[in-house]
Amino acid sequence: MTPALALLLATGIGLLIGLERGWRHRDERAGGRIAGIRTFALLGLGGGLSGLAATALSPWFGVVGVAGLSIVIILAHRARLDEPDDYVSATSAVAGLLTVSLGLIVAIGYPKEGIIAGGTAALILSMREELHNWLRSLSEKDIKAAAQYGAITLVVLPLLPDRAMGPYEAFNPRMLWLVVAFVTGLSFAGYWASRRFGQARGLIVASAIGATYSSTAVTLDLARRLRGAGEGGAGEEKATLRAGIAAATALMPMRTLILCAVVAPQALGSFALRVGPAVAAATLYALAVAIRASKDGDGEGPKTARNPFDFWPAVGFAAMVAAIILFSRWVIDRYGDMGATFVIGFTGLYDVDAAIIAAGSLPQQEFGQERLGLILTLPVLANNAMKLVLVLGLAGLRAGLAAAVPLLLVTAMIGGALLISL
Repeated sequence: MTPALALLLATGIGLLIGLERGWRHRDERAGGRIAGIRTFALLGLGGGLSGLAATALSPWFGVVGVAGLSIVIILAHRARLDEPDDYVSATSAVAGLLTVSLGLIVAIGYPKEGIIAGGTAALILSMREELHNWLRSLSEKDIKAAAQYGAITLVVLPLLPDRAMGPYEAFNPRMLWLVVAFVTGLSFAGYWASRRFGQARGLIVASAIGATYSSTAVTLDLARRLRGAGEGGAGEEKATLRAGIAAATALMPMRTLILCAVVAPQALGSFALRVGPAVAAATLYALAVAIRASKDGDGEGPKTARNPFDFWPAVGFAAMVAAIILFSRWVIDRYGDMGATFVIGFTGLYDVDAAIIAAGSLPQQEFGQERLGLILTLPVLANNAMKLVLVLGLAGLRAGLAAAVPLLLVTAMIGGALLISL
């Protein structure tokens, strides 16, 4: 990248951040702002010039340039503190220091990182009201859960070794802890989504949220309630229950695609070819049923909730995954590839996530991408087929037939894709 382009990018980042800052403080009295759009553009340009001087002449020129601009920003903020205002925020001063730093890193050879960071900074600054309202809605339990999840993902995970160890080299500590992070993250996301939308949005939204944690639990609970509605149940209630089952059915294979991208990215293409069409069809069906269903479902969502941070259940889930991996490796060693395929498929009957994680840990040198994609598909097929049978049994044949349509659709499409690829 040429020096002229670097200076243009650095100035552009300053303009982007300054645009938000200038609009935010547009009603301030004359001279009351620390910096506006012009000042931020100049700060970005100054950081870019400091970076060019550091690379062309000496790093000390960059240090002196950034230090000088930083002192100016701090002194301006200090003078602003003496103004007789009830509230003076340090945000503009911090944004100014960040703008100088971003101009510097663009000029020394990191333009992509500088642009991404500048856009992110502008987005965060523009979301002041939303973030403050969100913060006011948090409870002590929410803050504790967020801190715990941060410790799991940002502190513990990077420290764990990323290599195979133990019997049959079946255990990768980082991968197993990633399971804990993934499960708690799903629970955390579902909790926050329920806080955002609330039960007033109806049973359909609650079912979709619950399916991010356990689509099986959601489906079986709705099927049981569908049978309870019986012949005397309101048509709107039945339609809403069926729409909830459709939403949970669409979410499950969608969730498995995300999980596959995390634990077995090398097989994502093969897996998506077999599962992707079913995801699209189930999503369209769920949307169509939801549109026809009641708009104001007053019923409570399925009982799948919720501690915002389900740590010990996640650890138990990771232990189960480790046991399945070990058993699969033993079966491979004793009976060959077909034995492991049976184990993975059978596990999908009761926990499709565990089966996919276990399949993703199979040795790649023995299972090619195409074969691994096929094995990953088996637990999804088994889980949908099992739920199809249980919905018909729990809801009754008459009520269950309409509710089981999305399950039948997904099962037939995935089964057909498997047969075609064999």
